[in-house]
Amino acid sequence: MRKRYLVYLSNKTKCKPENSKDILQELRQITEPYSNTEEIRDIRISRYFLELDIGSYQNTIFLSNHEIFLVSIRRIGEILFIEELTEESKNWSTEETISSAIFLFNMERFWRSHEVLEKIWKEASGCTKRLLNGIILVDAAYVHLQKGELDIYFSILRRSMEKFRETPKVLFNIDMRLLVGSIENILSEKKAIYFKIFLL
Repeated sequence: MRKRYLVYLSNKTKCKPENSKDILQELRQITEPYSNTEEIRDIRISRYFLELDIGSYQNTIFLSNHEIFLVSIRRIGEILFIEELTEESKNWSTEETISSAIFLFNMERFWRSHEVLEKIWKEASGCTKRLLNGIILVDAAYVHLQKGELDIYFSILRRSMEKFRETPKVLFNIDMRLLVGSIENILSEKKAIYFKIFLL
């Protein structure tokens, strides 16, 4: 059975998102001898780390014969941690899920934040569903920024603003005025800016 992992590497060499395709190609070349068991599906570059999305046909990428695979990717950066992606959903309350998603967003783990929020978005309805979709779109925009896709980043942020019409001041303790104001600032300045989402 195929498993998926997120492998986080340090970004000490200050890799830039606009170089993500070149770095992904380099990683695939380095790990080509292991391509029958491990595949680097994608890369997202944060200011602090590189997030590798890896598929594995092994039970674990920690098997001794696959330690060489992990050693090979260390040429790009030191491994900070590895997270296995599973289908299991945690029995978190909505508040716990929101807090987790916001924590991930603020850590620049936008792809994971998006995944966490989708669980409650699917069960939401009406205005709440629309606003959660807006936040998910903000996550998606930053995923594309981490891949060096600036035009897509701005396009998705504009789409998120459509979801934020008639926004309350607070949603699940999220300071929505600050969130929407940050996005409005980015779009008016036409400059990619990282920001934090605050809980009240």
